[in-house]
Amino acid sequence: MWPHDTHRPLFDDAQVRPELLRRRSPQRWGAVPPGVIPLTAAEPDFPGPAVVTDAVVSAVADGYFSYAPEDDELRETFSAVAAARYGIADHPDRVVPAPGTAAALWGVVHLLCGKGDECVLLDPVDLLIGQAIDAAGARRVYCPMDKGTGRLDPDRLASLVTPRTALICLCNPHNPLGTVFPEETLRAVAETAVRHRVPILSDEVWSEIVYPPARHLSVASLTAGDGPRVHGDGPRVYTVTGLSKTFALPGLRMGFVLAPGPREAGALRRTFQRLGAAHSLTPFTQAGALAALRHGWPWKDAFLAHLQAMRDHCAERLNAIPGISCARPDGTYVLFPDVSATGLSSRAMGAFLLERARVAVVPGTPEWFGPAAEGHVRVSYATSRAVLDEALRRVADAVGEVLTGGPAALRTTGVRLRPGVSRAATS
Repeated sequence: MWPHDTHRPLFDDAQVRPELLRRRSPQRWGAVPPGVIPLTAAEPDFPGPAVVTDAVVSAVADGYFSYAPEDDELRETFSAVAAARYGIADHPDRVVPAPGTAAALWGVVHLLCGKGDECVLLDPVDLLIGQAIDAAGARRVYCPMDKGTGRLDPDRLASLVTPRTALICLCNPHNPLGTVFPEETLRAVAETAVRHRVPILSDEVWSEIVYPPARHLSVASLTAGDGPRVHGDGPRVYTVTGLSKTFALPGLRMGFVLAPGPREAGALRRTFQRLGAAHSLTPFTQAGALAALRHGWPWKDAFLAHLQAMRDHCAERLNAIPGISCARPDGTYVLFPDVSATGLSSRAMGAFLLERARVAVVPGTPEWFGPAAEGHVRVSYATSRAVLDEALRRVADAVGEVLTGGPAALRTTGVRLRPGVSRAATS
């Protein structure tokens, strides 16, 4: 089996190895020059569970790399986990594995939407759902969220549903605001879906990254088993999730869709075939997924405890920087601080921090998170305390230059204040 250092803490500073990560993490460490600290992609800087590594190594040890049909054991295992942890009835014939959560989202959108359709999605929200809607030829209809509180107004969402609406898209827990939607919000959205006969796509890839006392509730559980029900027959819910966030396994490419029923699951499989994504799960992907679902939960619990400590520390440090305001999320491992009081736009702040602080963040621009994201940047804190401390020290020093020097402090970088923002706005 693969050697493991069982004596070293799982999430201490020594586990973050920048030189190795520059080769293995092309969307995070590998995407920035040496010396830059990336707080960008929602990808942990830590190795995943050792049991997964062992399972993958064992699966390839004999040297055979054959085609792999969809594993019934994997579907049954995930279905049992979904029933036990998310309250969604145990029906393996409703489970459709997919080569990653992004592929799962694309499959559902392409199954349900086409040219001329409208899809209601949240604003701001991560780019993947919007990209899938565009690719299907449908039109995005944004439902603004309250960025200060993270709340979603179900009545506002209901007002956006028209005869052209083909899909209501949720992200729960929400990326990038970190909201974990309460039952009353989900129930109201479900009622709207039932009333208008519109299906729901619920992206729940962050469902295990939730900090007490918050509790994640799957909207599909409102209509499943013996759980709480909405009026009528309940909405058709396609729940999308995966292993990337829960177990730090984005490169394993393992996602799942829980379809409303076997018929819908079959239609989704045919859609994956049409998209060229059928039979895409390797034997070692499925072996690793089984190991994670059966034996990875103690690792996940330790990971969550580390993340909660990093969330509190990072939010506190950001709020101590004049011009930055940062809410503390109930879920995910990203923060979405408001930087508008510095006088910089989201894009300008991202460029400024990269050049002056040597810290990379994701700017709150429309292409990343939608129109409502302006004035914010996204920060991933799934790293060690030492990495965060150094990054936050650099950010505080750089932003301090803006606040004390105003536009003059930005001349060497080419970054400009937002039009109409005076020097006083940065004080």
